[in-house]
Amino acid sequence: MDRSAAVAQLQAVWSILNRDVEAATAYGQFENTKYAQRALVRAHFALIEGLSYALRQVTLASLHGTEFITEAETALLREERYSIDEKGHPKSAQQFLKFPESLLFSIRCYIKNHGATFDPDIQHPGWSAMRRAVKVRDRVTHPKTAESLNLSDEDLQSFVDAAAWWKMTMLAMFEACQEADAYWQKQLEEEISR
Repeated sequence: MDRSAAVAQLQAVWSILNRDVEAATAYGQFENTKYAQRALVRAHFALIEGLSYALRQVTLASLHGTEFITEAETALLREERYSIDEKGHPKSAQQFLKFPESLLFSIRCYIKNHGATFDPDIQHPGWSAMRRAVKVRDRVTHPKTAESLNLSDEDLQSFVDAAAWWKMTMLAMFEACQEADAYWQKQLEEEISR
C-alpha cells in the first residue's frame, strides 16, 4: 500500500469508527443500560485499535526502506514474525501485537513520519486506567460468565479515564506532528532561498 492509500484508510477508519462511538454515546445518553455501556466500550476500543493499526500502516507506507525505521520496527509494523520451516527455510507468520503496548509502539513510530519528538505520558493516571480498561474490554468481548458482562462504577470510571488519556495523547501527538511539519517546511524554505 502506498502512503496516500494508507492515509486514506486512516481517514476512513477514523470516520467510520468515530461515528460508531458517537452513536453508542448518543444511545447511552438516551438509554443508560448495561447494553449501552458494553456497546460504548466495544465501539471505543474498536476506534482506538483501528486507528492504532492505521497509524502503523501509514508509517510503514511512508518509511519502509528508509533509515528512519529499523528492520524490527518494520516487521512489527507488518505484524509479522519469522521462524524456520521443517525444510530449514525462513517463513513468516502473522503476529498479533499485544494491546495496549502496541498503541505506544504505533504512536512512537507514527511521529517519525513527521520528524517529530513526542513520547506518550505513561506516568499519567490515564495510562494506568487504559491498562485496566483493556481488561474490562477483554472481559465484555470474551465473556466467560454472566457476571463478567456487568460493568461496575469502577470499570466505567477506568474506561472514562482511559478514553480521556487517549484523546489527550492523540491531540498532543498530532500537535507535535504539526509543529514538526512547520519546522521542516521552514527549513526547506530557508534552504531554497539560499
